[in-house]
Amino acid sequence: MSQSLFPKLFEPANIGKLKLRNRLVMLPMGIAYATPSGEVTERTVDHYVQRAKGGVGLIIVGNISPYLPNALNQLALDSDWMLMGHYELVEKVHAYGAKITAQLNYPGKEKYVDALQPGEEVVSSSAIPTTYLGKTYPTPRALKENEIYQFIEKYARAAERAKRVGYDMVELHGAHGYFINQFMSPFMNNRRDKFGGSLEKRMRFPLELIKAIRQAVGPGFPIGFRLSAIEFVPRGITLDESTTITKMLESAGVAYINVSAGVFETVVKWITLMHDPEGWNEYIWEAIKKATKLPIVVGDGLRHPDFCERVLREGKADFIGLARPLLSDPQWPQKAKEGRIEDIRMCISCNECLYGTARRRQGGGARRCAINAAVGREKEFAEVIQASVPKSVMVIGAGPAGMEAARVAALRGHKVTIYEKREALGGELLMAGKPKSKRRVLWLCDYLVSQLKKLHVKTELGVEVTPSLVEEAKPDAVVVATGAEPILPDIPGVNIRRVVSAWDVLNEKAKLENEKIAVVGGGMIGCEVTEYLLEFGNKVTIIEQLPSLASDMEPIHRLEMLKRFNENKNVVMVIGRKVVGIDEKGVQVVNTDNNKKELIKADWVVIAVGTKPVNTLVSALEGKIPELYSIGDCNQPRVIMEAVYEGSLVGRQI
Repeated sequence: MSQSLFPKLFEPANIGKLKLRNRLVMLPMGIAYATPSGEVTERTVDHYVQRAKGGVGLIIVGNISPYLPNALNQLALDSDWMLMGHYELVEKVHAYGAKITAQLNYPGKEKYVDALQPGEEVVSSSAIPTTYLGKTYPTPRALKENEIYQFIEKYARAAERAKRVGYDMVELHGAHGYFINQFMSPFMNNRRDKFGGSLEKRMRFPLELIKAIRQAVGPGFPIGFRLSAIEFVPRGITLDESTTITKMLESAGVAYINVSAGVFETVVKWITLMHDPEGWNEYIWEAIKKATKLPIVVGDGLRHPDFCERVLREGKADFIGLARPLLSDPQWPQKAKEGRIEDIRMCISCNECLYGTARRRQGGGARRCAINAAVGREKEFAEVIQASVPKSVMVIGAGPAGMEAARVAALRGHKVTIYEKREALGGELLMAGKPKSKRRVLWLCDYLVSQLKKLHVKTELGVEVTPSLVEEAKPDAVVVATGAEPILPDIPGVNIRRVVSAWDVLNEKAKLENEKIAVVGGGMIGCEVTEYLLEFGNKVTIIEQLPSLASDMEPIHRLEMLKRFNENKNVVMVIGRKVVGIDEKGVQVVNTDNNKKELIKADWVVIAVGTKPVNTLVSALEGKIPELYSIGDCNQPRVIMEAVYEGSLVGRQI
């Protein structure tokens, strides 16, 4: 079926003499499932095997260091001690028909300080520090020439090990501001020796690296290269220069170019955000494609099979790279091949996977996915096991936690009914997806709704469940997922006319257009409701007591949102102000620095100071139901990742 739907995506293709079963490539990502010293673990193997099972043609195992682990629990190939795990990884991926590449990468000055070994220095081409999300990294020490050749030798030895254990290729990570890129870019390289200055000198390191690897692995073994074709920084690599670089790499004997963009300072160009249009970077792919006869791999934000098919059909690329889409749904290729597009759990670009088990902390934690609880738990969660005894299950609340619990319980063979007091499934997803910058959240809602329908989950909308209704239904198991509700702070005037909650705005109970509005609360919800209000011509002042806005928001999206606010004349951001009253003139605040009172004029006031659990049903049903579970925000208000995980977990426990 898919051969007619997506003939280019699923036709076999070659990189060098290596034949791939289709044109879909899993792009490299560091997943942090290794041991502290960088060895392959069972969890590492399980993760990649699930993607091979899902039908991808090539898997690029990302961020493998040739010299000590790059970050906490990242893979390494810096010694023969590492080989056994890699043997197993390669064999098991091959068993499911996929080819596999080892991406070699050293971070240089991008190395996380907490991952430094005793006595290890932060080094780079030059003593130029990195700035990332407003923070400056330690200034690195510029390497001496003889030390540069030592790194070339480390890369060559790591490549030889990769070939020895059975990897089909190696890829050099020359993008995103990492070590190789630190030599290539005039933005990061101010050397005045043979490794800096002109393009030819800046390219000396990657070209000598390729030469050394070729000598180590012999002829015929493909060497790929990941390239940031534009860096989007002053003095950075431009697209014109990248076309020349591509020709130089082709002459050096690389087998393919993996095209990306950006460096740490412009992370938004290689980490796709929710508001980015799919294929915003097509012009970059086209330019590189025209510059070389080599096959090129493109990605960074591709989501939909029909879009990917068009890119190939129009000759803008040879291979489609998928990174996070294969986290959110490892079966993306198989589902596309079978024409089951609505069954693909589309990545919503929320970036929570970047933080994993250490969400909100830069650089730490094993990889997790906000919408696929099986990521990092493949052994336990990848397969949904049929229940030995089917049960009648009542799920109360149809937000992400409740819908995921219902979906998994139905997959296990239970008879599931889901109740929702509103007239639509989705819960807080429907509000979260209201601002244009977050519309992709609704993809998760659409997926869950379609799956519940296919699984014949009975839906009761517009029903507020009471203890008597539960007792009358006599379910075997009840899952309470009643979510949260807005907090109404104890502020004088909070109940006057023209004071509404953020939820009232996002649920369209309060439709405000061309008004002067004060939003009380500058956390994530307050900022997101501000973005929504701006779409309707309103002028908004955000009031926050803390010294910064949206400190609870994913950092990259926060950076871009604050940039939009700073550029929008209709937004005023007021921090360090405690709200002490509301009246017809506006909001009365106290400056926390000098304790002076101020009036922020507004015709409407929107309250966005957080939420509290709605959990009265849990205590009312305690001891009256054979199995009672509570999940999601009715336990504690948090984010989608926790809601989906708890729903998935409980669905498996019933």
